[in-house]
Amino acid sequence: MKRPLILHLKAALFCAFVAVALSLPLLWVPLLPAWQGWRPPVVSPRAEAVLALVMALWVAWCVVDIPRRSLKVLIWVATLWLLGSGIWLAGLFGFSASSLVPVTAAGLAGAGGLLFSLTPAGSRRARWQSLVGNRVAPEFLRERIDERHLEEAPRSEILAVVEVLWPGDGQDETLAWTGMADRATAAARHFQNAGGYLERCDGEGARFVFGCWGLTAAPASVVAALWNWVAQAGGCAAVTRGECVTGVGRLPTGARWTISGAPLRRAARMAASARGYAAKVLVEDSLAADLGDAWVSRRIAWWDFEGEHLLLRELLGPAADAPPGTGDNVRRWDYAWDAFWSGEWMAAENGFGALARETEDASARIFALRSQAARRQESET
Repeated sequence: MKRPLILHLKAALFCAFVAVALSLPLLWVPLLPAWQGWRPPVVSPRAEAVLALVMALWVAWCVVDIPRRSLKVLIWVATLWLLGSGIWLAGLFGFSASSLVPVTAAGLAGAGGLLFSLTPAGSRRARWQSLVGNRVAPEFLRERIDERHLEEAPRSEILAVVEVLWPGDGQDETLAWTGMADRATAAARHFQNAGGYLERCDGEGARFVFGCWGLTAAPASVVAALWNWVAQAGGCAAVTRGECVTGVGRLPTGARWTISGAPLRRAARMAASARGYAAKVLVEDSLAADLGDAWVSRRIAWWDFEGEHLLLRELLGPAADAPPGTGDNVRRWDYAWDAFWSGEWMAAENGFGALARETEDASARIFALRSQAARRQESET
């Protein structure tokens, strides 16, 4: 946040020096014969001017830099009250001085800082709203707008990335477009309420990132939100996590909060794989291990991505909601899956075919067809 910090500092200094310049002539007001109620300064005009400058700088900086408008006003008013009452109490102990100049300088500096903070350049809320728009839930941004997590400089963070693909259908294009818009709105509301940042949204699907701005990205909560969405809206999805670079990107279309890194590309390719395997939710083996026994999963494929050899798993749902026989079906799947990746095509075809017939498992049907095709190709050669 280097550039905004410099801007806030310049604005605070400007407000403070203007306020002091306007207040200094008041040093001679108590000396006027017609002025009643103010005693002439006993300490010295110089000390009173220094006090006015210090308090004006303090108030201007606080009012300019603090993001919450109510807190700005509270500190401004509290400083004026404490300053005036403090000088009055000092007078009771013989350190008499006029509070006219310091209080006036602090009041003018606070008013100038408040006016600056209402402009688009001075409002941190308005600036960050322009960077993230409606891509994050307002309450999350409101809670963290005054934290260092909103720094503009690039930084590395461990984030969870969720890639959601809309369910395909054969509707008329106009109807499909209308349905996509409604589905995208519902998805944004659903995942933003769970703490996600809408990184991308188009006709194919949407991408949400969890863990920005100090938010927690616990695998269990992210997966639960993703599973609830797929269960109610259909389609397929993938979730991964890893180190991403976040910050404000100066794009040709304007400044925008930007996230980049391998996890975004990995999530997109995993979601495409989920559609190819007719899986609902795909996760990496390491992420499935973190979920533990709370979720039922099964192996889907070995996968190479940018030099990494990964095992992808499909989540079948929470273990507490698993229907009877799920454990036995997973064991049968594992047997057929091992046969498939070992090249035992007949055993794999029989195993997956039986699961497809008995449980109407679309993924098992796909593996059975692939096993059959591989067996035929092998017999022909």
